[in-house]
Amino acid sequence: MFEILKNKYKPKSSRVYLDFAAATPIRNSVLKIMDEVSRQLFANPSAVHQEGVLARNKIDEARLDLARALEVKPEGIIFTASGTESNNLAIFGLVEKLHLEGREYSDMAIISSKLEHPSVSRVLDKLSLWGVKIKYVKVDSGGRIDFNDLGKCLDESVVLCTFSYVNSEIGVIQDIGKVSRLIHKFNKENGTTIKVHTDAAQAPLWLSCRPEELGVDMLSLDASKCYGPKGVGVLVLHRSVDISPVVLGGGQEQGLRAATENTPAIIGAAAAIVEAQTNYQKRSEKITVLRDKTIKELKEISGAFINGSLENRVANNINISIADIDGEFAVISLDAAGFAVSTKSACSGSDGEGSKVVMTIIGDKNRASSTIRITLGEETKEKELKFLVKAIKEHIKQTRKV
Repeated sequence: MFEILKNKYKPKSSRVYLDFAAATPIRNSVLKIMDEVSRQLFANPSAVHQEGVLARNKIDEARLDLARALEVKPEGIIFTASGTESNNLAIFGLVEKLHLEGREYSDMAIISSKLEHPSVSRVLDKLSLWGVKIKYVKVDSGGRIDFNDLGKCLDESVVLCTFSYVNSEIGVIQDIGKVSRLIHKFNKENGTTIKVHTDAAQAPLWLSCRPEELGVDMLSLDASKCYGPKGVGVLVLHRSVDISPVVLGGGQEQGLRAATENTPAIIGAAAAIVEAQTNYQKRSEKITVLRDKTIKELKEISGAFINGSLENRVANNINISIADIDGEFAVISLDAAGFAVSTKSACSGSDGEGSKVVMTIIGDKNRASSTIRITLGEETKEKELKFLVKAIKEHIKQTRKV
């Protein structure tokens, strides 16, 4: 089977990468900047000698550039080692700060959904063991949160609401602005100080990530999802938010993230996110056209279902379930044919289980185990997607024969 797919459908001369939600290549302009910084500014930014001061100044410049792009104060930009760490710092950090101020874990509640990335969901699992109450809001079959249910979850025990801006598996965009307005209204009427956090790792290339526009108190980013380096993330904090550090040691990043700063990675991350936000509208419009054409072709396959809302969907995401098809086997077969796609979030692992996100919104185990996630990049071409659709059809044909 693999040889047939390889011979008939692999594009000439190269593989086709369509797993941009998992990782993007580093932009050439970003690589160039990082190479220069690596060679010239290798000193520890905490050192007081000239070499250290030069490195520190370069980090401060990058922080300012990113702050301007996101329209926040530079002191609100905290560099971390990943989007995962940014999410951990936001959630653990807030809870720990409140606990240090005398609030019992059992007196705190967090509102979220069962669609979140593992870097959020596993933090919530841990906090629940400590006594923090986790309230999960209902979601509809399109993956959108139920705002009536969100309103019912609100009370004086709630300290945080955390929802992903863009779901990493099905690409559904949550109305974070509406979440924020609801929370702000509740705070004003009840004298509470509930904070709003969003995991925006999948958003910078396609959507505005300005915290003030979204109304959030904390926003997490990951440079590796927008043509920046791996191993560097950002947590954007509103001035009203006070959190405790999770990584202890020196006083780097305003005392919130100890460790010698990775100067080249920080400079590259800031450059990548700034570039992503500069052209997100034009990029999104272009890729949406390719996505919609491909979805139209895939929907013609017998037994094919698109997972997640089509109306509230990020530009580069296609998530499809196909009856009688094992998702992981399909991904392996397509890989042999020259296409890199996935079944779900890379951080969810290849555990042989179906997508928990699809299972949550649809409640169908077979559909959850037959998912294929196709995520486009800004360089994706229409002919590559046409090759992919043909390869998927051939895989289905041969699998159904068996």
